[in-house]
Amino acid sequence: MVPVINTVELHFFCIGVHNGIAVLQDRETGSYWNHITGECIHGPLKGKKMESLLLGQMTAEQALKRWPDLELALSKQTPFQKWVLQPVMNLFGRFGIYPPGFRKTMVKRDNRLPDMTSGVGIITDEVKRFYPIDTIVAAGGEVRDQLEGRPVIVSVDEDGFPDVAYGDTDDWEDVPQYLYTRWYGFALTFWGCDIFEPKAKKQVSAS
Repeated sequence: MVPVINTVELHFFCIGVHNGIAVLQDRETGSYWNHITGECIHGPLKGKKMESLLLGQMTAEQALKRWPDLELALSKQTPFQKWVLQPVMNLFGRFGIYPPGFRKTMVKRDNRLPDMTSGVGIITDEVKRFYPIDTIVAAGGEVRDQLEGRPVIVSVDEDGFPDVAYGDTDDWEDVPQYLYTRWYGFALTFWGCDIFEPKAKKQVSAS
């Protein structure tokens, strides 16, 4: 997100969790923001929306192979954070375990997929569609779809990181907005979103 609204640069911190999604608060106005959509949901700036920038995801090892002179920024951690808290959080993420009290923040659930299903969520003005990682892997690491009349390719690399590209252009900047996320986060942010099904080429909606 570009943290500038009405030419004012905002500074954020996490104030809590709602529907399993982190809620941000800006220090300048005290407004609350959805960290996925960049939209202000409460406070003086309600209705404002930050510009979204598309960033790819990769491991530090992959990044250093591509850019050998890359400098990595690492946050300073206390011994407790480094040796206790971070390993526990990594364990929760790897095995899809909810942290204590996390599930209670969800006011509703979309049970079409297990909550912790990992996938690629594509977001356009007209389409909100989720592509489960297992579905992409089962198809050989790549699936093809139509997105607002354009061919789109969704793939995952050997490390499980996704990539999305339109099939009718070589312009690397011409890419739909997408997220690598868990199902619960995408479904609760974009209620009634589509789920990609490769065989039937069909998307189902929440009832």
